[in-house]
Amino acid sequence: MSNLLYTQYALVRETRMVVFQFLEMQVTTDISIPVPSFAGKTISYMLVHIANTYIAWTANFAMKGSHSYCDQDEALSLAQLKNLFIQVDELMSGFIAHFSVHPTQAVKGFKWPGKYIETDAYSIFTHVITHEFHHKGQVMTMARLLGHTPVDTDVMRF
Repeated sequence: MSNLLYTQYALVRETRMVVFQFLEMQVTTDISIPVPSFAGKTISYMLVHIANTYIAWTANFAMKGSHSYCDQDEALSLAQLKNLFIQVDELMSGFIAHFSVHPTQAVKGFKWPGKYIETDAYSIFTHVITHEFHHKGQVMTMARLLGHTPVDTDVMRF
């Protein structure tokens, strides 16, 4: 199972690289422009939100860590965002290494004060990657609303 989790996350990372290449080549500083259709949020905000979700669920909840979150409202540069996702990749590597032998083992605890959660590592893994793909689609829509033509960022690109 560990090879499957590593392989699946490698596909996620590959599509994320396509997103960052698109942002670097076409969108550039527009990542800081608020998009009215998205409650005035920016592409930078959305990417930080994705990273914070990985930190929250994999590092802090499942692995019982105390990693800091980034301020979603602070406009980060593309270089800062890429560095943030290098940290996410390191956290995911640790998460996968820890849970890959028994990905359905229970993960329990308090996620928020008064909110006790019982789930398993594979559900957390699935949640964070589908969460990223959901918001990645929103990032592409935001880019289109800012006047850029998005590239194909699916796992299977043609």
